[in-house]
Amino acid sequence: MSNVSISVEIAAPADRVWAIVGGFNGLPAWLAPVRTSRLSDDGKTRHLEIGTDTRIVEQLLEHSDADRRYSYSILEGPDPVVDYVATIAVERSGENGAKATWSSRFTPNAGADEAKLIAQYSGLYEIGLKQAKALAEGAAPA
Repeated sequence: MSNVSISVEIAAPADRVWAIVGGFNGLPAWLAPVRTSRLSDDGKTRHLEIGTDTRIVEQLLEHSDADRRYSYSILEGPDPVVDYVATIAVERSGENGAKATWSSRFTPNAGADEAKLIAQYSGLYEIGLKQAKALAEGAAPA
């Protein structure tokens, strides 16, 4: 089992950050590689298009606005992993800040390069959280 966790401190209220990252269908707004996201199965399944030819299907496992967190699993995708489960969470940090964390655990398929997968997911999470940070801090009142 492999684990990845990336956190970013954000100079904006946790509720503002959650408004950006907390929607299961909202990835295209803050994760540049995701072109489109479409929900099915009463909002429990999302179909992502990444780039021109990559499609990923994910299932919502848990969503809590009160706790500012959701978890999901990958049902279909190009990566050589099984048992992928990820969580996106936002918590208060300091007086008026937030800490956003995107973490996952997964099992690489036999023969897959675990270090490469960890680096790939780490890079993706960092890109997304940095974009969320820019959006949240840019929306802060002057």
